[in-house]
Amino acid sequence: MKIDGCVVLYRPTEENIANILRYAPLLRTLYVLDNSEIPDRTVTHPLCAEVNISYVWMGGNRGIAAALRRGLEFAMREGADFCLTMDQDSAFPVERMGEIERWLSMPDIDDYGIIALNYEQSGGAGLVVVPTWITSGNFVNVRNYRLIAGFREELFIDSVDHELCHQFYCIGKKVAYIADIPMQHALGNMSYVSLFGRKFSLTNHSPLRYYYRFRNNYVLYREDKAFYRGLYRADRHQLIKIMLFEKNRREKWRMIRRGIRDAKRGVLGKYAP
Repeated sequence: MKIDGCVVLYRPTEENIANILRYAPLLRTLYVLDNSEIPDRTVTHPLCAEVNISYVWMGGNRGIAAALRRGLEFAMREGADFCLTMDQDSAFPVERMGEIERWLSMPDIDDYGIIALNYEQSGGAGLVVVPTWITSGNFVNVRNYRLIAGFREELFIDSVDHELCHQFYCIGKKVAYIADIPMQHALGNMSYVSLFGRKFSLTNHSPLRYYYRFRNNYVLYREDKAFYRGLYRADRHQLIKIMLFEKNRREKWRMIRRGIRDAKRGVLGKYAP
C-alpha cells in the first residue's frame, strides 16, 4: 500500500516542524506546501534534510485549498493509494499507524472517499460514517479522489473540508472516522463560558476568519440546502455566541456581513479589502 501525505504550512514554528518530523517517516512521501508569504528557511531547513519530504513554497498565501490540491496532484501523479492531509499543528498518533493501515485495507475500502481520525475524542469503536469531517487527519482515497473535481480553490480557507466531503457524497462515496483512534487537533483559540447552568464553547477566531467562514458557508448552503443544513444551523448558533460572548464583536459582525454580501455577489477567493 502506497501512502503519501501533504501538510500545509503557514508561518510555522520550530515546534510545528518537530511535530511534522515525528510522522513523516510513516509515509512514502510527505509533500510540505508552504503558504507563508516569505518562507523562513531557518525553521523549515530540517524538513529539506529528510529524503522522503518534498518541500514546496507556494509563492505566498494561496489558501489552504490550493495547497491541498497541489499535494493531492503530486500524490496522484506518483501513484499513491491514499494521501494523508494534515494541519501543521495537528499531532498524528504515530503508534497507531499499523491499526490505521488495517482499516485502509478493508475489502470495501473503495466505498469510501475518506477514512479519518477522531479529533473529537468522544470514545466508541470502529468506523463511524458522517456527512462531513475536518481536513486534518484524513486519509483520502486517491482512486476515488480522481473521480471528483478536487479541493475547491476559490473557497481559499474554511469549509474546504465540508465541500470536499460533499463531492464524495455526490458520487456515492462515504466519509468515516475511526472512533477509537484519536488525533490531537486544535479548533481555533477555544475558551468556555457558562450561562444559566450551561457551558458554551467559543472559537474566538479573527474577524477575517469569520469572513471566510460565513461567506463560504452561505455559498455552500445555497448550492445544497439539504446537505449543508447542519452547517447552516451551526453558523446561526455561532453568530449568537460571537455577539454575546466574544471580544471585538463590532469588527467581527462587520466582517461577517461583508462575507455574506460577497457571497451574494459571487465574490470568492482571497479577501480583498
